[in-house]
Amino acid sequence: MKQLTPENTIKFKYRLTVTLNGTNENPWHRWQLRCNPFPQIAKYQWDRYESIIRELGGDPIPNVDYIRRKLEGFSPEFIELCCQQFHPGQLYSFDVYFND
Repeated sequence: MKQLTPENTIKFKYRLTVTLNGTNENPWHRWQLRCNPFPQIAKYQWDRYESIIRELGGDPIPNVDYIRRKLEGFSPEFIELCCQQFHPGQLYSFDVYFND
């Protein structure tokens, strides 16, 4: 088995934590917020997309069709990853790594 070293691993520029709310309540309502207000990447060109992704951790997601509608315009691979990671009844987070 090949050992991982800095020379043979893929380096990604960004890491984004995606949270999917499969519960029946919005965890941000206790602070009178709709969703997490804090950007993770904080670059203007990503702001619109980050905002949409942050909304998935706010109000409850009824089903995977809701995720597909909300993420319309994102890459099909990312949309399917989010659909696969959705767990009804759970607030679930996972990390996505990518470059520009």
